[in-house]
Amino acid sequence: MNNKSIKPYERVQLFSGGGSRFGYYLGSYAALVAHDLTPDMIIGTCGGSLSAYLVNLAPDPKDLQALMCSRELYRVIAAIRHVSPDEANRRVKIRYMTHAVKRWRLSKQRDNGQSQQQADSYERLLDELQQLAMFRIDNEEQWLDELSSFASSENGSSQPNASTPEIAIIASRLYQAPIDGLYNEQLKLQELLFAPPRFEHFVSSLTDGEMRSPAHAFASERIHQAIEIRTQWDFAPVVRASMADMYYLPPTHIAELGWCLGGVINLTPIELACQLGDSVFAETKAGYDSWLAAPAIQRVFGFDPNERLSAVHGYQPMEVTSHTNTASNNHQLHWLPFADNEQQLAGQNVQKRFNLKQMTVELIHADYDGFVQQMQAQWQYGYQRTADYIQQHSL
Repeated sequence: MNNKSIKPYERVQLFSGGGSRFGYYLGSYAALVAHDLTPDMIIGTCGGSLSAYLVNLAPDPKDLQALMCSRELYRVIAAIRHVSPDEANRRVKIRYMTHAVKRWRLSKQRDNGQSQQQADSYERLLDELQQLAMFRIDNEEQWLDELSSFASSENGSSQPNASTPEIAIIASRLYQAPIDGLYNEQLKLQELLFAPPRFEHFVSSLTDGEMRSPAHAFASERIHQAIEIRTQWDFAPVVRASMADMYYLPPTHIAELGWCLGGVINLTPIELACQLGDSVFAETKAGYDSWLAAPAIQRVFGFDPNERLSAVHGYQPMEVTSHTNTASNNHQLHWLPFADNEQQLAGQNVQKRFNLKQMTVELIHADYDGFVQQMQAQWQYGYQRTADYIQQHSL
């Protein structure tokens, strides 16, 4: 891409992760709107994809807050549950307790890491992800239907309009490249980008008409170089695909794409955001723990997520603005201080508890009133941190 060309968006905001603390993105978005900094595009990954969908349904912050605290959203979140005792046999239950150790051991085989990746097959990893997933979603095919119904109801949220941010969502898929009419058994994963229709014009403006996944540089043997881009898609299956995680939710199947798993493959798509917008609002993130999260990502995606995170936080756009060669407060990369969200929002999200007797990780959902309190706390955290940043930097 020619760095001096006009970028398609003035402001881009990243909703990168969040998990069950996804509500702080909504508060952050509301703060930008309140200060006349409404993003033109939102890129959502993992839990952030659900937040992006909520903004698409209710772009006005007042309506968005009502949707966030609705019984409809409460039922959506409560539908995510742990695996019940009758859904997993004794052997599988034991695997819940040992899979973290297994992932840690496999991820530490750095001397033969590439050979281990090559030995893993498509079917083997798919089976592992399906069998070891800790959580399920009730009535999955209609999971998000209530949200769109709420948004379109007479007393519900506003509908998308000209001022509604465009949405892009990142996921990934298990990929098999055809060779001589047959499928290659070597395991590959590919980044998926679900983008607005006009994104096709942006891609065609790139030098070679192709976008490359940043994760490929960290795991070239496992991650496909090219990003698969789709501009015709439905929110419900795409949000579900983005929210699939290494061992929390199992992969989901999308016609013409195959088995899809989460947006962790590019959890903080800073390179994409800076290609698209003059001003980018991203979040600082805490490092991944070395016992659970980091080994899980290393095992599935083949790269150390803390190395990727270090590259993200140290990223410098080749050009701060597409219009001038000088930096300004209105054309730059803004890092919103959210790295401490886990500590600041402790108890203000869905709780997890290990059940030794059943050998499962249980999800503990609050009642509706407790859910509303959690959402309001998350909203306030995101709003205040973003508003403080805007004030401190005179945006």
